[in-house]
Amino acid sequence: MSSGERLDNFRNGFLNANSWEKRKDGPPLYLLDELTGEEKKIAAKELCDAAGPGDSWPIAGLGHLRSVESLPKLYGLLSQGGPGFKIAVAHSIFLISGDRAVTRVVLDEAEKIHELSELIDVLYLLPDFRDEKIHELLVSLCNHPEYLIAYNATRALGLSTDAVVQKFRRRAAGGADSSVERQTAPVPWWKKILGLE
Repeated sequence: MSSGERLDNFRNGFLNANSWEKRKDGPPLYLLDELTGEEKKIAAKELCDAAGPGDSWPIAGLGHLRSVESLPKLYGLLSQGGPGFKIAVAHSIFLISGDRAVTRVVLDEAEKIHELSELIDVLYLLPDFRDEKIHELLVSLCNHPEYLIAYNATRALGLSTDAVVQKFRRRAAGGADSSVERQTAPVPWWKKILGLE
């Protein structure tokens, strides 16, 4: 495959992907992996130019490429957009620079997420931070009363989802679940904020 073809694939399948069909499975980071070193520099510049609130794909691409040149732009975007976007920006900054200060942004913004799909997307970013408080948050989400949150939090940790599936099957069948435990255990701070107590 020629350089032009690889860059065209990146532009069509990643940078300019604007349909549900192209975006339904998340950012195709493998298109970045297929680029040569020089092509990655071109892609990073194009991603940096496209980066802005409302679209986390360029942000994810910059983090994946470990684009040090994009850090000033990313730090500028850290205070823009919604909570999921801010966490995506913090994730890319962390991947590029290892700046542990962005973990505070993650913890502050995670509690503000109310949209199910936004929270699910964020769950898969959390393990990369290798931070104790973020890990505790992710572990606590494994017991979330919403099946998709509990299931995806468990998967994000790399754990078997069998127990989660069984728990929710019992609940759906009218069997016992952990609701008694949830009533007697202290309510985590993020559940109070999200109104999930």
